Amino acid sequence: MSQSNIFIDIGNSAVKWRTHETEVFSQNIDTFSLKLLPKADTVWVSAVAHTNILEAIKTEYKNVKEVHSLKQSGKLTLAYKDSSKLGVDRFLAMLGALEHFPNDHLLIIDVGSAVTFDVINNKGEHQGGLIMPGLKALRESFSKFSTNDLALKSTSLKTNTEEAWQSGTHAMLISSINNQIQDYESKHPNGEVLICGGIAKEVLSELPNTINYFDNLVLDGLESYSKSMG
Repeated sequence: MSQSNIFIDIGNSAVKWRTHETEVFSQNIDTFSLKLLPKADTVWVSAVAHTNILEAIKTEYKNVKEVHSLKQSGKLTLAYKDSSKLGVDRFLAMLGALEHFPNDHLLIIDVGSAVTFDVINNKGEHQGGLIMPGLKALRESFSKFSTNDLALKSTSLKTNTEEAWQSGTHAMLISSINNQIQDYESKHPNGEVLICGGIAKEVLSELPNTINYFDNLVLDGLESYSKSMG
């Protein structure tokens, strides 16, 4: 009898999960409940925040595999000397990217609470990465103009301070991502660019149309990791 698995990604603002190759479910952190999860023999979980949810899952299920970044996993070799210093979400997004493009030079962009950029060569060797503030951090970075409105705004000129701040921070985010893509593509014209994360879908229209959008790259990486662990 085959073993059933759940793959769970506990992020900063939401919990995502799926069983083997099924529909992905997502719930806001504030409204998430263990009752939403199906029964399973093994739970593979990644947690970048909210350890209380992780501990509750460990209490509910007998066999919970909490995933941490590893120096070597499958084809991926991390550039970090201390793999524990690399966020597990970045680690799994890279594993997920290699599932889709195992033999290509890759740039992986994750647009979430932070915006991360990681480069992997065609041998699966991580070349390093960058971390930038996400939209929420940008909008809250100057107390005089701070806002919790995370809606993407047009980058056109505005005639009041609130909209000018929202438009300006939007422009900063898009400009930063586009600059990294342009720099990468100038060095690796045959490489692939992948984007994922909470607002990735919303920013796609303002990025090059050659980008590969993946809604659940971390979950893809979790499943890949589970296979490599037997």
